[in-house]
Amino acid sequence: MRIRPSTREHDSELQAHELRAELDELLRASRYAGQRERRLTEAVQASPNRQRPDGDLLRQLAQARTLREGLGARCLQLSDQLQALEHDLRQQPPEAPQFATPEPPPLRPDIGALAQRVTALHRSGAHPEVADLLAQAAARLTPPDTAHLAGILARRGPADASRQLARSTAHTTPEHAVAVLAELREAGLADEAAELFHAFWGYPANALPALLAALELAGQVADGATLLWEWGSAPTPELTALAAGLQQAGRHTDVRTLLRQAAGRPTADLAALATDLPAPLPAVLLRELAALRPPVELVRLAAALDGSRELYDQLLTALRADEARHRATLAALRAAGLPTAPATPGRSRWGRR
Repeated sequence: MRIRPSTREHDSELQAHELRAELDELLRASRYAGQRERRLTEAVQASPNRQRPDGDLLRQLAQARTLREGLGARCLQLSDQLQALEHDLRQQPPEAPQFATPEPPPLRPDIGALAQRVTALHRSGAHPEVADLLAQAAARLTPPDTAHLAGILARRGPADASRQLARSTAHTTPEHAVAVLAELREAGLADEAAELFHAFWGYPANALPALLAALELAGQVADGATLLWEWGSAPTPELTALAAGLQQAGRHTDVRTLLRQAAGRPTADLAALATDLPAPLPAVLLRELAALRPPVELVRLAAALDGSRELYDQLLTALRADEARHRATLAALRAAGLPTAPATPGRSRWGRR
């Protein structure tokens, strides 16, 4: 014996059916209005006297445009109502069974109908409404449903709609966006997955720690490393903000990876970065530089840092931690007249070379 849905659920299902029917009718009307607007526009452009086109044609064109815009706005309003109603239906808890077989699965949104609405709005020229609808879908659909919609749009939808949907997903929570990325790859939607991943590059520094954590949790560690590689060439203020945020979030391995990627920057940039980083990050940066940069570049860096006793001493500490390896660098510092040992409190380091 099948459980009968509650009165509230039944009413909601009926309302959803009525909204879909009304929306389909309005989409057809919007498409016809858009076609009429295009025909009238062509007629105005083909008028023998284009400087003073027929006034009646202009009035008809204005009326067609107003009708198309009004229908598009109403379609978007109905689409919002339908999306919200479908979401509510998915969220309704199942009723406890009484002398019944297992309950039916929860209702899922009609992805095919949603793809048709996107296509119809696009054909009618309602491009802002298309963007809004795709943004709503990205925020409301589950990751599998988002990938399903992207697949339909990639095969039959308007050009770029599937990639636009993927880009819109980047504006949701990091966990949701990363889950969609995995679903897109699983579905073989490589272009859409690349579009979403490229959108991650636009995340501000304060959002990166959460995104990296979500990628790590999803097993997408390589993606996180790629993002850090891109950020290694960011302007010094943004790089400093990201390194500080990662440190505060306890992502110490990411901090080292980021600063290692930054090690190839010009000497002046590295000196500025070491100056701007909050403690203890300058020492981390200088250890990475001591391990990666050749002696001639380390001498230039030491000269740039010589005005800061603390930073210069941190570089020397990194070099002297493995004097055998850095013998050539220490010799080059000595030849350049720069200190080769950290300063002792109360004593000028210029007396120790």
